[in-house]
Amino acid sequence: MRKLPVNKICDGVFLLDEFGGTNCYLVVGSERALLIDCGTGFADLKGTVESIIDLPLTVIATHGHCDHIGGAGAFPEIYIHKDDTAFINRIQFTVPVRKIFSMGVGDARRQGVKVSDVKKGEYKTKFIPIDESFSLDLGGKQIKIKHTPGHSKGSIAVIDETDKIIFSGDNVCDALWLFLPGGLSVEEWLPSAQWLYEMSKSYRVFWGHRNAELKSEYILQVITWGKEIMAKTKKNAFPSRKKQYPEREDGIIYMTGRVFKK
Repeated sequence: MRKLPVNKICDGVFLLDEFGGTNCYLVVGSERALLIDCGTGFADLKGTVESIIDLPLTVIATHGHCDHIGGAGAFPEIYIHKDDTAFINRIQFTVPVRKIFSMGVGDARRQGVKVSDVKKGEYKTKFIPIDESFSLDLGGKQIKIKHTPGHSKGSIAVIDETDKIIFSGDNVCDALWLFLPGGLSVEEWLPSAQWLYEMSKSYRVFWGHRNAELKSEYILQVITWGKEIMAKTKKNAFPSRKKQYPEREDGIIYMTGRVFKK
């Protein structure tokens, strides 16, 4: 398995790019390090981390989707919000499922990553449920979390208070997915997005895919689309169907039966 490309964000903070798939992040203090998300697992994430640090490592997931925890088998334990633990299915860590995910990452194939690079995990990972009381002192870098439900019920933002950076997972992004099982309504998602927008005025924000850094103006644009969906919708539809608004590549993808909180 190939090691991931590494880009330095600032002193002690690194972006580990899963060849165009998932953006994972490593925050390094003087005493320990924190890995945020572990990708789909078709690259040598653990080896990449070990090439950067020789410190005790804590791993945390922004949410429980396969492209963020599929590589969990490289690590003995991972912290994840308690509201997403119910959606964790061991099937998503199997080699066949992760191979399917890897096939969908065109950039990885163009960079020479092969389906055969997906291997069985070393560990049967223990998932440790957490809530907003979770905090971590890495030694010179203070970490806390914010529960940001929407993309999944247990989505979180990981906050590096020292460097003024927020790692927001997939809860606000281009082509925001609110249609997946376990996702919440547009109405329930909106407060989390508004929180992130307010925080983005004084924190840098990095999310889970593609162009890593989210700017305040774009976060506000996604919020505006969410408000427009609610304004244009009288009530939750039945039967429900998947819809994109606005009809452009980066629109919000949601279920018409899940616009308002039930």
